[in-house]
Amino acid sequence: MVSSLRKFAPRREHKERGQISSRKKLGFLEKHKDYVLRARDYNEKQRQLKRLRERASTRNPDEFYFNMEKSQMQDG
Repeated sequence: MVSSLRKFAPRREHKERGQISSRKKLGFLEKHKDYVLRARDYNEKQRQLKRLRERASTRNPDEFYFNMEKSQMQDG
């Protein structure tokens, strides 16, 4: 009974140390949570690019829509 209640008790959060003042000139000190956000964002963008490349490679070059005659390409 007591062991099951211990799981729900609030636990102390482990904090990462801050950057020391002598190294402030080197810029922002990336912490683990910052790295995780950056890595997830990067991987999501890579997955998106891979998906777009796959769609472009499997596209039928002979495909035609009448709307293509009226529309114009921009920056392409």
